[in-house]
Amino acid sequence: MAKRTVAIIALLLCLLPCRALAASTADAAENIDPQRDCVLTISCRYDGEAVAGVPVELYKVASVTSNFEYVAEPAFDEPWLELDNIQAQSQWNMVRSTLEAEIVSGSIEANHAAVTDQTGLAFFGGLKPGLYLAIAAPTAGYRFETALVFLPGLDESGFWQYQLTVTPKPSAEPKEEYKVLKLWKGDEGRKDRPKSVTVDIYRDGVIQDTVILSEENHWSYSWSAKDGAKWVVVERDVPKGYTMTVEERGTTFVLTNTRPHDPSDPPKTGDSAHLLLYVILMILSGSMLILLGVSGKRKRK
Repeated sequence: MAKRTVAIIALLLCLLPCRALAASTADAAENIDPQRDCVLTISCRYDGEAVAGVPVELYKVASVTSNFEYVAEPAFDEPWLELDNIQAQSQWNMVRSTLEAEIVSGSIEANHAAVTDQTGLAFFGGLKPGLYLAIAAPTAGYRFETALVFLPGLDESGFWQYQLTVTPKPSAEPKEEYKVLKLWKGDEGRKDRPKSVTVDIYRDGVIQDTVILSEENHWSYSWSAKDGAKWVVVERDVPKGYTMTVEERGTTFVLTNTRPHDPSDPPKTGDSAHLLLYVILMILSGSMLILLGVSGKRKRK
């Protein structure tokens, strides 16, 4: 498992699905005790009223050390999961969306499961510090956004709180038009980019459609839905040499395939023909200086 330094250590997605209550490790007045048990409570409420009978699944994404280092869990130890130096909220949003896609497509089993009681609360005890993803299943017309949670939480005084309550935001009104868009990054100028990719579209965890994206359809696909379902898109068989991330931008799912830089393939910084010309001119200039120096010595003699 790769260790990742935590730059933003206290992460809690609670009242808003894509908002994080984050604090730098510099704000902490003490180290985290990685062996101490945490208690997480998920509170499902709609218009102030408790919602009972909501199944909640909890996935452990990474543990954390006392030195503020993430250690990815085996199921999520992937090259795309870079948790260090995250500063923008959009980056956390992409982590959350991609984790959802990985869980759906990879049939990853939850570490813990519970159901909200009559007070709308689901309890998870005996959790070790780390990064968790909480997914509440649709129930009786109620839908809640996925929450990305860091345990323990950091209070305003800089002390770690090992008992935390999270209130996922209820889903917004049903959306009608959805779109998936494929982007490529880091492979500009290469000729081995795939001509097409296959994308699976899931509705509430069940595959509904499979589409092919290519230049012919401008690497995009749109569909309509009015039932307020939870939609997830996943690229099937990510091309070798690429990593895939998912980002939700409103009703658009952006799938980005990134090709990491290959140290054995030096980047091209300009026109190679012009570069060669500059080298030749430098050689000729050096030769002329040598000849002038020799000629000058002969004249002095």
